[in-house]
Formats: sequence, structure tokens, C-alpha cells
Amino acid sequence: MKKMLVVTIALLSMTGCTKTSIVDYINEKTDIDISDCNIIIDKNTQDWFHGDGEHFVKANCSNASEKLLKQVKSWNELPFSENIGLIMYGGTKDGINYGYELANKIGIPKIENGYYLFIDRHDESKGIHDDSELLDRGSFNFSLVIYDKDSNIFYYYTFDT
Repeated sequence: MKKMLVVTIALLSMTGCTKTSIVDYINEKTDIDISDCNIIIDKNTQDWFHGDGEHFVKANCSNASEKLLKQVKSWNELPFSENIGLIMYGGTKDGINYGYELANKIGIPKIENGYYLFIDRHDESKGIHDDSELLDRGSFNFSLVIYDKDSNIFYYYTFDT
């Protein structure tokens, strides 16, 4: 019986059938430990062709440790850079209207007081945290992590096209 259990566990781990928790996933992708936070929303549509889609996580971090707050303070302080703001909220730049409004579509409110971390995963990226060419591409592959200091809400958003 013990041998069968060991074989089953080994087969599941080799085939990728073990499930990583969303907390572990976010920690792996961002180096941020949100284990003290309560997950409110975990919506993932990235099961499409080549992993295209969105992954949105919202977590209440009211009980988060000082370690989390210290980590997020090393990110960029809000407001977003111009390019990220255009992708998330829409607007016009150089005569071009950007109507993506991703924040509205996924339910992220306009956050005034907090921090964000941009992670560019595009093949043509100059740097992992550089959004300067974000609007010059035909596709998007990025993650955006936001911490709202006023409400202690943590957002993790991945957008792949």
C-alpha cells in the first residue's frame, strides 16, 4: 500500500498534476510573500492558446506583516507611469487613443496612494521593469502588481496577448 502511494505521488508530480497555491505562485513570480493576506478573487483565463489571457488576483492584506509593507515600499510609488496609466485607464498620447482600460474591465479602482511593480515578460523587452516600449508593440506580455496603502488591498494582474 505504501509503495502504491509513493508511486502515485511521484507520477502526479512528474505529470504536473500537483497544484501550486496562488500564494506560492505569486511569491515565485514577484518575490513577495502574501501568506498573511486573504485571497478575495483569483480569476485565471490563461488556459487559452499559448497561455494568452489574463490572471487577476485580489487579496486583503489588512493582517499583513511589516515584511510585506517593507517589500512593497521598494516598488514604484503611484501614480503609474504614463504608459502603464494609458494601458490601465485609457487616454490619448501623441494623437493615439488608448482604449484598453484594463483596470475598469477587471475591477481595479483608481488607486491614489500605494505602490506598483511592473514586470515586462515580452520577448522584445529592454528590461524587466522598463515600460518605455509598452505601447510600441503588437502584443502584451506583462504583469502588474499593485498595493493600495489606504485599503491594504494587493492586486496581481497578468495580461498576455
